[in-house]
Parts: sequence; structure tokens; C-alpha cells
Amino acid sequence: MSQIPREFIQQLLDRTDIVDFIDARIPLRKKTGSNFFACCPFHNEKSPSFSVSQTKQFFYCFGCGAHGNAIDFLMQHDHLNFPEAVEALARYAGMEVPRNHQHKEKPTPQPSLYDLLEKISQFYQQELRQKPEAITYLKKRGITGEIAKTFGIGYVPKSWDHVLQRFGKQAKEKQQLLETGMLIKKDDGGFYDRFRERIMFPIHDKRGRVIGFGGRILETGEPKYLNSPETPVFQKGHELYGLFHALRANRELTRVMIVEGYMDVIALFQHGITYAVATLGTATTAHHLQRLFRHTTEIIYCFDGDTAGKTAAWRALQVTLPLMKDGIQIRFMFLPDGEDPDSMVRKEGKDAFEKRMQQAISLSDFFFQTLAQQAELNTLDGRARFAKMASEQMEKLPDGFFKNMMQEELAKKSRVTVQPQTTIKKFSNKPTIKKTRPPSPLRAAIMLLVQHPELGKLITSPLPPLEMNGFALLNALLELTQQHSLTTGTLLEYWRDREEAQLLSKFAQMEHMIPEKGIKSEFLGAIQHLKKSANDQSIERLLAKAARETLSDEEKKHLNTLIHTKRTTTTPEHPL
Repeated sequence: MSQIPREFIQQLLDRTDIVDFIDARIPLRKKTGSNFFACCPFHNEKSPSFSVSQTKQFFYCFGCGAHGNAIDFLMQHDHLNFPEAVEALARYAGMEVPRNHQHKEKPTPQPSLYDLLEKISQFYQQELRQKPEAITYLKKRGITGEIAKTFGIGYVPKSWDHVLQRFGKQAKEKQQLLETGMLIKKDDGGFYDRFRERIMFPIHDKRGRVIGFGGRILETGEPKYLNSPETPVFQKGHELYGLFHALRANRELTRVMIVEGYMDVIALFQHGITYAVATLGTATTAHHLQRLFRHTTEIIYCFDGDTAGKTAAWRALQVTLPLMKDGIQIRFMFLPDGEDPDSMVRKEGKDAFEKRMQQAISLSDFFFQTLAQQAELNTLDGRARFAKMASEQMEKLPDGFFKNMMQEELAKKSRVTVQPQTTIKKFSNKPTIKKTRPPSPLRAAIMLLVQHPELGKLITSPLPPLEMNGFALLNALLELTQQHSLTTGTLLEYWRDREEAQLLSKFAQMEHMIPEKGIKSEFLGAIQHLKKSANDQSIERLLAKAARETLSDEEKKHLNTLIHTKRTTTTPEHPL
């Protein structure tokens, strides 16, 4: 598989001045300190809150929370995936993207698979024109010939080897059909078609390439709908049916509706609602939402109004919570029993359906209404249960205005004040003085190291072992910053797609009141605190062992050294 070497990505970011790069797209006129400012391109605002740091090679919006390096900016601003963004940035920098080729004896299969799936799609469309029963079925469902052509709807005959005989005459072709999921292998080594006697809906990626199919059985039988399996070009948890058509039909997607099926998307599109997408046999995932947020800031979930629909909506809400950045609007639309978007839009038309959409319930209202049904809000213990459940769920929210407003709303509904640390205190009319808790030495060290990677070269010897959450991350950061000359932007690139990425991004955005001249001493002071903690921890461990059994001569010597170090070393108070 072809991959972009990490070394090249670092060179590319090193060669790119993020200020010049962004300024070519968004004029950066106002400079405060070492940062440049502009109105954010990712949300509407009147006062500039979009900050670009030349020293950190990092951008951050104080309004909506958008952040990252030059690659992230391209991904968000130009709606590109990671490889596309690297290619675009390389063109800007006048560099050619090299590739690391693994398994050179087997070239990557994707291009030929796309071609094969496109040919099969054309074949299905030809077969549809020769099947009156299938055309009659589509007409009964209200699908016009024009909309069928727009979505490439086709038909596969009732045969066990129709595609196999047409496209799999050679062994290599059979293997490709197997890779695309169009064939199933028999126990005896033979093959047969996955899809038979079905209306076929090609699934496109956002570039319009066919990556798989969904098939709806023409007569009765199970399963009613059958999707392509996971393949090298199709991952169900990432792709959305109809997104390509929505992007093509709308210069700008002001909102997107998520529905459940192909026919829902097609019926809505036919009635002028060209911004619906459907998941492909899975619940909505974080990948789906992240892809949609590149194109829109408003999403409407559409579900049945029965218990199953409400349960599915709650699951979708929980997936959405960690992605609820400021500026995003999520609503939930519940249809009458027995209705779906397909039947509803055909029954009442576009205007009435969109009016119904405008009455969709907001995420916050659905959140509190759902939890309120599980607790008695007219009793003390009921309100306490309600506050506890809500607080636990709201911990998933990213920091920002929306999270603060949700906490304020919870305080009103439960008559208690919810602290950011999820502790609950009794409501009081007395004014309170909010104290800012200083970061721990470990948090301070990580924060300063992320924002000033050059500090890592000040630590010339390994830190002593310390059992503390986050200490391994600090060591990894130290090792990386000692080996490479990095900016904040290039440092964060090493953690892209890893679980620590979001945490490190938060550290990169943190504000502190340390003067520029004091950053070095603050960092070294935090490191000294951690060394002292490690020393104390080792002493406690050896003393505990001595209480149980006799220490070895080497352990006794080590303990004496640690105690001597503790007595002779004084650590100044860490002022952060």
C-alpha cells in the first residue's frame, strides 16, 4: 500500500509558512503580539477571533474552536481528506509527494476496482431497461426515469452467475470481483454472485466513483436490502449514500438531513430536497459526522416517532456529543407512526415537509427531555438522579460556549449548579468567587512542551520512572522533541489519528500568563517537581518493601541515595 513518508510531511510543513499560506486565502491584517488575526472562515463573526501563530505554525479560532496546522486548514477550508490536503500543500510549496511502497510485488488495487465497479453499474442500468417488472416497481414507488438516471439505479437478473459470467472469465478478474464484494466464494472453491434479482443502487464516494452497491429485493424475501461488504474501497462507517449528489446539487450545503434508506434520499431529492444522505446499514458514526461537518454546520436527524426511533436517536446523540463544537446545530425530527421520509414527502410535498423540518427538536431539548423521562423532577432525589445522568453525558462535550450553556440549563432544570469538574453543589444566592486551579506540574510541562517544542532539548537525561497518568505521554514528547526540531504544528502532526491528538490540541490552545522570558524556568521548574515526585515515590516503594521483607544490599544503597537526594535538593514552589 502506498503511504506518504512522515519525514516528507515534516519537511513540507517546515517549508510552509502558515501565515503566508493562510494570508493568500484569508487576509490577515491585524497583528497582536506574535499572532495574526482575521475573521474566521469556518463560522460567521464580526470581530476577528481567528488567530494564526507564526512561531507555532498553528491556527486557532477562539470562537468555534477550529485549529491545526497548514494541512488541517486545507482539510477544513477546502473540504479535502488528508492525502488530498498533503498533495495540495505540496503543489503550493513546489514539492513532489514521494511514496513508501510496501508489498511492491502486489500493486494497490483501488484504481482497477473503481473501473470494474463502474462497468458493473453501467451493466445493471442496461439490465433495468430490459426488465419491465423492475421499471413498473420503480414507477409504483414514484421514481421517475430522470431521477433513476441521476442516481444510476439498475437491476440484476435472477441468476447465480450473471456478473461472474460477464466480468469474471479469468482468474484475475474473479479475484477482483471477490475483492469488490460482488462474488461470494463457495466451500468447494467456486464463486457465485452476491446480488440476484434486485433493484441496484450504486454507492458513490464524494468524488463520484462507484465503491459498492445496495440491492432491494424485487419480490418478497429476506433480506429486503443487501449492501456490499467492507472492501478496500468501501467502508460502511465512513461513507454516506447521497453525499456525492448533494454536493453536486448544492454549491453550499447549509444543512444536511440524515435518513435511513436509499429510497428516502431519492424521494426527497426528487421533490427538491437535495441535501439528504443515508447511512449504509450502520448507525451514524463519528466518521460520518466529521465528514459532514466539512461541508455544513447544521445536521437534522430524521427518525420514526416510535420507541425504536427514539432509541436510535439517543444513540445518535451520544455519538454527536463529543463533536459538538460551537457553531454547530443538531436537530432531531420524528415522523408520525408508520411514515418515513419517502412516504411523507410524497404525501405532503416539499413545503410541508420542510416546515415540519423547521419544527425539529434541538439536540439540547431532546437531551434534557429524554433524561427527564427517567427521573422525577418534582422530588429531590429525582432531580439529583437527573443532574447526575446529565452531568455524566455532558462530560463528553468539548469545552466551549455550548457546554457552558448546557451546564447552565441543567442548573435551572435540576436547581443545582453543575461545576465543570462534574461536581454538584447546592444552589446559593450568595455571590461566589471563582478560583482558577493552577495546572499540575505534569500538565504544565506538557502544555509548555507542546507550545514550545524547543524546550525538550533542555532535558539531557531520561526522567526517573513515575507512576502517574500522562507521564508516558510527557516522555514520548520529550523523546520526539529531542530528536527533531519541531514547531507546534509539526509536533501535532506526529499524533494525527492517535487517541492523544485531541488532548495535545487542547494543550496547544491553552492560554497562560507566563512572560516569554519566564517560560524556560517554568518548564524546568515543572520537570524538577516531577523528578522530586518520582524520588518520593521510589522511597515510599522501597520503605513499603522493607516493612515486608529484607532489602538487598543494592536496594539499601539505592534507598540511602534517594533519601540523601531528598534532603539536599530543594524544589522551588511551582508558580503556575
